[in-house]
Amino acid sequence: MADYVPTYVLWNSTETGIIYTFPNVTFDSSIGQNPKNFIEVTGLRGQGSVIIPGSTKAPFDLELRFRLRAVNYQTLMVLVDALDTTIVQNTKYVLKIGRSISTTKDYKVKRIQSFTKIDNSNLVRWSDLNVIFRANSWSS
Repeated sequence: MADYVPTYVLWNSTETGIIYTFPNVTFDSSIGQNPKNFIEVTGLRGQGSVIIPGSTKAPFDLELRFRLRAVNYQTLMVLVDALDTTIVQNTKYVLKIGRSISTTKDYKVKRIQSFTKIDNSNLVRWSDLNVIFRANSWSS
């Protein structure tokens, strides 16, 4: 049996249509993330603090690094340029990260920054890119 390769699929906010499938993901900062909000109250003259639990899901930055491949420079640039119009900043999406053949970890995300190129790209046949989403940034 072959090893499972995780999938990274961006859906529209209603989860009725696929917006983009990230190819060749080499880094995923969501692994191990399960942040919780809290409020900490400290006194000016006292020692210690009181921690009050807050919401169950705190927003956090979810970073993906992925590689785009193409047969030549012009085709590669078409793929790179299409990212901005395909994955629009400050738009609600659902990122589904495959954990197994039948399960996903779902995050409600918005892209908050521009895509950035990672220095080890050769820009003729492939380019490594970075995208940062704000996870848990919206609710239905």
